[in-house]
Amino acid sequence: MDVPVLVSGLSKVYHADREDLAVRAVDRIGFEVRRGESVAIIGPSGCGKSSLLNILGCLDRPTEGVYRLGGRNVAELDDDELAALRNRHIGFVFQSFNLLPRMTAAENVELPLLYGAVKNSRALAEGALERVGLAARARHLPSELSGGQRQRVAIARAIVTRPSILLCDEPTGALDSKTGRDVLELLLSLNADGTTLIMVTHDLAVARSLSRAIHMRDGHIVADGPSADVVSAFHAGEMEAAC
Repeated sequence: MDVPVLVSGLSKVYHADREDLAVRAVDRIGFEVRRGESVAIIGPSGCGKSSLLNILGCLDRPTEGVYRLGGRNVAELDDDELAALRNRHIGFVFQSFNLLPRMTAAENVELPLLYGAVKNSRALAEGALERVGLAARARHLPSELSGGQRQRVAIARAIVTRPSILLCDEPTGALDSKTGRDVLELLLSLNADGTTLIMVTHDLAVARSLSRAIHMRDGHIVADGPSADVVSAFHAGEMEAAC
């Protein structure tokens, strides 16, 4: 499938049943992401980036519009079908790592495979840790790892099911600049191997390193194109607003 993500007329309205309280976090947007693309989603806080990412990850359902993931309209799927589709197609990387503290690195990475009853799950988990350079830390607890190592474990967990799409929410936001660059290089290497990468980020340097950027404001897409162009225009707008 050359277009694994297709969005049309998509909206997310919170408190939709109360006109006085209704908030359009995502407002009638449309775009597609082709297989193997790397896309940054940028914009000010509250512009709808995270709401959109939750919909793309099938963690939330849109209020209106169509979202097709892997060619399937997610609105037509029940919760079990949605969970299966998410497990097959999507890996998640979060700013806060979301590792279980009492499980080793290998056990954390193995979890998605256990949900899917995959055979040889431990060997696959250890292979994913090796892919991110942490084979020697497989038996360490999260508390015994640095921030960068914990994020690498989170990335290993995200890729262990071999998803076609990686959704990243501020994956470098909790890291120092050098560790953040290392994690970004790892994500870009996964993209170079064919994984579609969609990343919410406030870091414009990170956004520039991806091939495409989508700029959101007030729930709308105001720019979508080559990252260098979109990020430069966004930065110029921020500078002008600050003056």
